Amino acid sequence: MNLLQHFRYEEQETVKAMMQFCERADSSYAPVLTPFLDPREQYILTVVVKQFAGLHVHTFGGDAQAERCRAIISPDYFVPEEEDFQLTLLEVNYPDKFVTLTHRNLLGSLMQTGIKREQLGDIRVGHHIQFVLTKPFESFMILELTRIKKAAVTLRAVPFSDFIEPVEAYTQLQTTVSSLRLDNVIQQLTKKSRAVAQKLIDGEHVKVNHTVITKTSFTVEEHDLLSIKGFGRAKVTHIGDRTKKDKIRLTIETLFN
Repeated sequence: MNLLQHFRYEEQETVKAMMQFCERADSSYAPVLTPFLDPREQYILTVVVKQFAGLHVHTFGGDAQAERCRAIISPDYFVPEEEDFQLTLLEVNYPDKFVTLTHRNLLGSLMQTGIKREQLGDIRVGHHIQFVLTKPFESFMILELTRIKKAAVTLRAVPFSDFIEPVEAYTQLQTTVSSLRLDNVIQQLTKKSRAVAQKLIDGEHVKVNHTVITKTSFTVEEHDLLSIKGFGRAKVTHIGDRTKKDKIRLTIETLFN
């Protein structure tokens, strides 16, 4: 079975990478730990691993609500514990009476340390700011990240039982589209004209599965996560059948500003 033909051309490198992880676990008959995977990469991995008899996928990103997770691909005999995922939860302490820090502020400062995105999990903002990191980088990050937005900060490791609960509340939307072209879906989500949807895409303001997409004809698929700058995010949870007017039914969960 050629798995590549079942995924988009843009996802072929991801499919190949997931196949390599599975092949390593299969040939060594030992667990293989991946970097952080976004939700679409996790889905691709679950499809790929089904081609290998006796292999299973386990994921963990801090709690059951985590979007970005590390995965362990393992034979039947291995049941991973939390520590097997080699993660740490770091909390940012800063003078919150004098400065307000956001998700974007923290992500930008983390990237400036030179760490790769694949080593970084979810960032959550609440009464504190916390983020998940691969365990080997814990000491480096505590020493390296000392300022965010000109504010002095310190980091400390806290247990995952203290992980801030996500406050995002998605709203389910039932809609129809004439086709699964990206501009059609963006038009429905934003309630704007097709011209506005095209402008958002052309202006690199639209991401699908964390990747900027600039083709209006790009085909949206089930499980896709769409991000529209200035509007918010949406998950395509189900692509249904066609209506009597030959439109495609869509179920989408939206988190808009």
